[in-house]
Amino acid sequence: MGLIDRYILRAVATPLMISLGIAGMLLLLERMLRLFDFVLAEQGPVDVVWRMLANLLPHYLSLALPLGAFLGVMLAFRTLSLSSELDALNSGGASSTRLLRPVYLLFVVLMILDFVLVAFISPLANYRYEQISFDVTSGAFGIKIPQGEFVDITDRATIRLGVINKETRDADDVFLEQRDSQGGRTTITARHGAISTTPDIAKLILKLRDGRQIFVDPNGRRANALSFDTFDVEIELPAIAAYRARGAHETEATVAEIWRRLRVETPRSDPLWNEYRAGFHFRIIQALSFLILPILAVAAGVTGRRRTSDLKPILGVAIVVVYHELLEGWAQVVVREGVLSPYVAMWGLFAVFLVVSVWLYGGSIDRARAARVMARREAPPLRVLSTGEVDAGEPEFSVAAQRRAP
Repeated sequence: MGLIDRYILRAVATPLMISLGIAGMLLLLERMLRLFDFVLAEQGPVDVVWRMLANLLPHYLSLALPLGAFLGVMLAFRTLSLSSELDALNSGGASSTRLLRPVYLLFVVLMILDFVLVAFISPLANYRYEQISFDVTSGAFGIKIPQGEFVDITDRATIRLGVINKETRDADDVFLEQRDSQGGRTTITARHGAISTTPDIAKLILKLRDGRQIFVDPNGRRANALSFDTFDVEIELPAIAAYRARGAHETEATVAEIWRRLRVETPRSDPLWNEYRAGFHFRIIQALSFLILPILAVAAGVTGRRRTSDLKPILGVAIVVVYHELLEGWAQVVVREGVLSPYVAMWGLFAVFLVVSVWLYGGSIDRARAARVMARREAPPLRVLSTGEVDAGEPEFSVAAQRRAP
């Protein structure tokens, strides 16, 4: 790799990493706040939030990679253009096409990374994320008993807790009613109680203090009561339902699994065939889009030093955002519904994106080249006559030449 290649890579790497970090951080922060609200509302442990965010990281990284890479190249070439370094490189024989060689080397690596993310890592992470969400809502991390409400924890047990300490999980004013198969009832009330479960969430353990227990026979004619200082109660909990198998949605299947399913099934035999077909083409197109982004980024970043344009970067970012929104929000949807073929909707949109990027790149390079030619014409050469006078140029040059003339 030559000196120019290393210089271009260094110029691109810094804004690329900054853009990628900011985009990923903003996406994760927004999601993290929503996950905290969800977990706290379901009375789950806080550390579950970090596990859920870790499984969302591949998905958000695949979203941030295209935009971060585009911004990195665009900002790097804009800086080179405004500082006249791009003109110096072009004058030295390094054309814009030659300068794109190290950029494409970097983007091929990013394309492979993005494809591995969306094709293999992200589907597994999405399934794990949904599984953790199911565990939180189903009580796999501990039974949820709302404060001040009567809750049927089983068919034969009803409990009510007064004030609950969120840190220690202790409760005041505990009420528990248990019913046997013959119709008898046992009612327990306590001023204080600690609630926990066994590690396998098979039993609810209540450590009650300062309470009273009342037994009522099945006929309701006889009742026995006793008071206690401490009393431990274990209640059998119903088994937690197992989460579904992976593959119910296209987003949970890898590319290899989708390809095997598309070859074996047909639209008539598989109701999800169109959904899997759309996901297969989407992942390929998203990876191939990395080959077009450098062209559009250079077109949006290259500008004249005398006539700078702030509209081109905004237009470039808008084109990238609109393209990905249309690809995911329109083309993929119509293919899933079977309205259009992926070769018309998705690959057609990809072709339009390619044509627009190449057209903008050619126009930007032509204008930059014309600007350099005009800049040379605006500075005519100075000719010093034999008399010491200057034929063309600034007045001070003529005076200086006359003073130096013999």
